[in-house]
Amino acid sequence: MKKILKTLLILELFMCIGCDDYMDIVPDNIAELDQAFSMRSSAEKFLFTCYSWIPRGYDLQSNPALLAGDEMWLNSTTNFNQADWPAWYIAMGGQNTNSPLLNYWDGNSHGLKLWRGIRECNIFLENINDVQDMTQDEIDMWTAEVKFLKAYYHYYLLRMYGPIPIIDENIQTFEDPENVNYEREPIDDVFAYIFNTIDEAMPFLMESVRQPTTETGRVTQVVAKAMKAEMMVTAASPLYNGNSDYPNYLDANGTALFNANYDSEKWGVAVEACREAIMAAEAVGKSLYRWTPPSNMITTPQESTINQMSLRQAVTERQNNPESIWVNNRSSAFGQQGIAFMPRSIDPEHIDNNSTGGYLAPTLNMAMKFYSDNGVPIDEDITWDYENRFELRDVPLGESEYQYDLIPGYTTVGLHFDREDRFYGSLSFDGGRYYMSDNNDDNNSYSTNYRPGGNTAATNSPTSYSGTGYTPKKLVSYYNVIGDQGSFTPYAYPFTIMRLGNLYLLYAEALNEVDGPSEEVFQYLDAIRERSGLEGVRESWDSYSRFPNKPDTKEGLREIIRRERTIELAFESQRFWDLKRWKLAQSELNTPIYGWDILQSSSQTYYRRTVLYSRTFTLRDYFWPISLNELRRNDELLQSPLW
Repeated sequence: MKKILKTLLILELFMCIGCDDYMDIVPDNIAELDQAFSMRSSAEKFLFTCYSWIPRGYDLQSNPALLAGDEMWLNSTTNFNQADWPAWYIAMGGQNTNSPLLNYWDGNSHGLKLWRGIRECNIFLENINDVQDMTQDEIDMWTAEVKFLKAYYHYYLLRMYGPIPIIDENIQTFEDPENVNYEREPIDDVFAYIFNTIDEAMPFLMESVRQPTTETGRVTQVVAKAMKAEMMVTAASPLYNGNSDYPNYLDANGTALFNANYDSEKWGVAVEACREAIMAAEAVGKSLYRWTPPSNMITTPQESTINQMSLRQAVTERQNNPESIWVNNRSSAFGQQGIAFMPRSIDPEHIDNNSTGGYLAPTLNMAMKFYSDNGVPIDEDITWDYENRFELRDVPLGESEYQYDLIPGYTTVGLHFDREDRFYGSLSFDGGRYYMSDNNDDNNSYSTNYRPGGNTAATNSPTSYSGTGYTPKKLVSYYNVIGDQGSFTPYAYPFTIMRLGNLYLLYAEALNEVDGPSEEVFQYLDAIRERSGLEGVRESWDSYSRFPNKPDTKEGLREIIRRERTIELAFESQRFWDLKRWKLAQSELNTPIYGWDILQSSSQTYYRRTVLYSRTFTLRDYFWPISLNELRRNDELLQSPLW
C-alpha cells in the first residue's frame, strides 16, 4: 500500500488537472482514449490541446519576462497584489520555496503546469498512429509538430529551473515506485535531448504556413529552425556554458549537473543553426518589416515616423507581416492594449474615456538604454549633453527638427531630446507625440501630457496609470480607435515568439563569439539599425563615440550586440531571459528602479528622478525554486541551486 501511495503522489507531478480555459479533451480512461483517436476530427482537437500549453506572452500575470525584470513596473502594491501579479513580486524579491511564485512546475500562482503539457504530448504521440481516417503524411506531420512542442516545453522549463528531468515517455499507471522518482539530468543532456527531438521532427514539418488564416501559429520547418537557433545560442551562453557557480550541484551519482568547462564549439553549432534558420526564413519570403504609409494620408509622413512605425508594426501587425516567424495566436494583445499598454486618452477630445489606462510602465532605467540619434549610447556620445540629461528644456515653437516627436513649445526633460527613432517608437512620455491612424490632422499624431491635469495624467484614474511616467507605445497598434463614451476598439494582434530581427541579432551574437568582429556580423547588425534610420555600427562609433575602437574587439562588439538586443527587442519578453543567459542579471537587476515624480504638477517637480524600488538579485535567483511539497513527493529530486 505504501508503494502504491508513493507512486500516486509522484504521478501527481505529471497528471494533475490543469488548463481550464481551453478545450480539455484529455481522456480519463482507456475507452475514452480510444475514442479520442478514433477519427481525425477528435485527434485534431487533441493536437490543439498540445498547442494550448504554449505560455501566453500577453498574459501579464503569467509571463515572467514582462514584469520580473527591469523593463516594466506597476504603480502600487495596493492596486496590484501578489496573488494576482506574481511576476512583479518576483522582481521585488518575493520568490520563495514554500509557495513559489509563477510556479510552472506544479501549475500554481498563475504558472502553467508544463509537465502536464509534456504528458499530453506523449499521449498524443503514443496514439496518433491509431487514427484510421488520416494519411500517413498527415500523421507524420502532426507527430512532428507535437515532438517539437514537447521539446519546446522542456526548453521553457530548463530556462526556469535549470537541469530538469527528461520525460520522453509517460509513466505507466502501475509502474514500480522505484522507477517513478525522476531526477534532474545534466544541463548538457537536457539540451541534447531537446535538439535531437527537434531534429527528429524537422523532415516531416511543413516548410512554411500554406494557409495563413488557419495555420498561422502552427509549427513549420522555419519555426523549428528559428527556435532551435535560439535554443543553441542559449546553450552556448555563459549561464549554461562553463558555469562554475554551482560546483556542488551534483546528482545522486556525483555527476555535475552544470558543466563548468567552457566549450567554444557550442557557439560554432549555434552559428550554423542561426545561418540555416535565416536562409530558411528568407527563402519563404521573410524580411524586416518596413511600413508603407497609406496612400490616402493628408501629408506624407517624415522618414523618422516611417522608421518608428516600422518597428511598431513589426510587433503589432497581424496581417501579411513578413517579419513574424512564430506567433501564439491564443495570446492576443487585444484587451491589454487599452488598460495596460495605452495611456488614458491620448485624444484630448475623449479625455473622459476611461477604457484606457496604461498601467504597465516602462522604467526610467529602460529609457536610458536607447541610443542618441547618432546611434551610440547617450553616455558615450561626444555630441550629446549627458551631464544635463535631467535638466529641463523647451521644445522650439513652430517647425523644427523636434516637432514630430515632441510637443512644440512644451517643457520636458533633456533625456527626451535627440534620441534615436526606436526611443520614440517604443516609448510614450510627457511632452511626446503619439502617431495613430484615427487622428486626421496633418501628421496623424496626438500630444501626450502626463502631468496632473493632462490628457494622459496619472490623476485621471485611481488604478490605471503609469507609475513611472512612461507607457509602452511599441505594444500599441496604430489601428486602435478611441471613441465617445468609453468606446475603444483595439486592433488584435498575436504575441510574437520569434521574429526575423531577433534571429538576425542571435546570428550576429554567435558569429562574434566564434571569430570576433567580421563583415558578416556588421551586415546583420547594420540591417537592424538601418531600418531605424541609424548609420552602421563602425560609422557611428567612429564618428560619435568616446570609445571609437569598441567595435574592433570581440569584447567591445559583444557589449554593442547586447545593447542592440535590449533596444530592438525592448518589451518583447526577451531582455529578462537574455540577462540571465548572459549572467548579467546580478549587475543589471541590482540597481534601483527609477521613474518620474508623477503626481507633481510643475515641470520642475514632475521631472525629479524618483527611486520606486531598490532590488536585490542573488546568484540563486537565476533559477526558480521547486516547492517544498514537490520535494516531499519525490525524495530524489534536488532543490534548485542555492535555494
